[in-house]
Amino acid sequence: MTNKTPSTSGTEDEEEEKFAKVKNNEMDNDEAMMRASSSSSSSSSSSSDEDDEGETQSISTPTRLQQRRVSGGGGERGGRKRRASMETNELSGVPTINSKKKKTKKSNDEKTKQNEDEANDDTPHAAHAKRVRRAKRLCFELAAASATLKELDAKYATKSKDIVNGSGPSSSSSSSLNTNDNNNNDKNDDEGGGGAGGNEVIARWFEKHKEAQTKWKKLTKELVDVESELKKRANEVDLYNSGNMQVLKAEEAALLRYVQFALCRAKPMSSIGELRDSEVCKVLEKVVKTHGVRFVLSLSAVSKQFQRCVRSPLVWESSFDLSTETGISDRNLLEILKEDDALSLCKNIRLDGCRFLTERSLMKLFRRAGNSIETLSMVNVAGVTDELLAYLADKCTNIHTLDVRGCKNVDASAALQLAWPKLRKLQLKGSRLFRGRVPWTDFYLLVMNLEGLHESEDNKIEKIAGFRLHEKKEENNGVVYRQDDETVTEEQRKIARDVEAEHTLSIDVERLILSTRDKIKKWRSNDVGGVAACEHAAAVQHGNTLAANVLTLMPRCGHVLCDRCELESRRHMVTHTRANGTKFYTYPCPACNLTMPSPGGFSIQLLLND
Repeated sequence: MTNKTPSTSGTEDEEEEKFAKVKNNEMDNDEAMMRASSSSSSSSSSSSDEDDEGETQSISTPTRLQQRRVSGGGGERGGRKRRASMETNELSGVPTINSKKKKTKKSNDEKTKQNEDEANDDTPHAAHAKRVRRAKRLCFELAAASATLKELDAKYATKSKDIVNGSGPSSSSSSSLNTNDNNNNDKNDDEGGGGAGGNEVIARWFEKHKEAQTKWKKLTKELVDVESELKKRANEVDLYNSGNMQVLKAEEAALLRYVQFALCRAKPMSSIGELRDSEVCKVLEKVVKTHGVRFVLSLSAVSKQFQRCVRSPLVWESSFDLSTETGISDRNLLEILKEDDALSLCKNIRLDGCRFLTERSLMKLFRRAGNSIETLSMVNVAGVTDELLAYLADKCTNIHTLDVRGCKNVDASAALQLAWPKLRKLQLKGSRLFRGRVPWTDFYLLVMNLEGLHESEDNKIEKIAGFRLHEKKEENNGVVYRQDDETVTEEQRKIARDVEAEHTLSIDVERLILSTRDKIKKWRSNDVGGVAACEHAAAVQHGNTLAANVLTLMPRCGHVLCDRCELESRRHMVTHTRANGTKFYTYPCPACNLTMPSPGGFSIQLLLND
């Protein structure tokens, strides 16, 4: 009888029952393994050239199955059965599971051989299999790179907020971008404060982000090449003529959709809370153009980041447009300006229709914007004065376009006298000397200032191109070279256009000033041929200055009327209908039927007898 080891956890009878059960299981196991070995030996006799590795595998496979059946229980009892099975295998000479390394070696050899066979295979299906493996590998790697970038951006957002808010060393170390360097972050924060440690963390983040972004771009480029190759193959009709190739075409189309989906998902997408300040500023810059200043200022209530970005100069760099807020007052504009440099980079300012703004708020606006202003539009703004234009000409030297139409407090003559370094376009229609009855002496001073400006420009152009531009324009009715002049080459015309655009000031009322000048000269030369439109004007032209109290020259036709005859002729107004159905009225001249200026429109006062 087999000796038993006494058990400390149970009675002797219980141990005997357990031992008997184990013995019965061992006997059953022996019989099963003998049957398995006999079957394996018969099979090995039929294939005597098999190597030892194949024999090991054929024997070990039923052995593992028998072991699983024997070790069906769990816990301590199952462990005893497994150990008993292993001992039985050793006694019977049946090898156990020791062929793992050999099996791995065989599988690796098989994979290597398979890869070599595929590399030597030049069939379309083999090439397609290579493309599929490459595309899948690139898609998985690109997805991992995109996830890395998103994780880094999220860490940057957390860390940058901690640094901006001035959090302590504990918070900076807990939100570190590099989890392997937490101790170094704590040390840096303790030594140099939150700012120094935060700067080092941000620097490390930029290094990691640059590396991840480089990898992402490389993988994206490779996957785009795969996509281009698949698209090119899809457009080649001759590739898919046979029946088998039609199946290949469908598989390549499915692969193309898979690649396009992977590229779409790999695009960096982030929520508004994960955007950096520079990115938020770019978004707000576009919103300013589409929704206006008031809407963007209201976005400061969204979050602290928006409140900070709304006051950034980058948001207002391209445009500051208040033309839709025509009811804005000085108080509102001063509240927008505040005491920061939000408009220090603003290039384009538009204040059209803001009739309640005065010189005080406008001067502060231009001080804030300073030399960055390039385009300035102030149509119908009563607060624009000659002093304000003088400040702009002196301090805002980068202005190249200025629009002050309808500004009744702007003297066009004074505006032409100012030295504008880069001004190339000036619009003065509706200013002080182009509204109502203008005394001919004041208008003549405007003419002299314009002629002086033309003289200085001609002197500069003559040194550059060798001709006097404005003199040629007066000779040729407003053009430098006539179209029918065959002696002028196309190159000369191009030079004239380039010089005029670069070195002359374009004024919207220039032709009106010069034509009105010629009409006044004709009146003062006592040329009675068709100038006077009434008998009172003719009497004054013949020397009887008391024949009329007021004489007015119409700029469009050049006729002269007294005040009484002008009032009488305006009674014969003509009604016109616009395309939208509204009506308007014109006042024909009694001498030529050309339209006279509307009441209060621009005309020249030649005589005034009080």
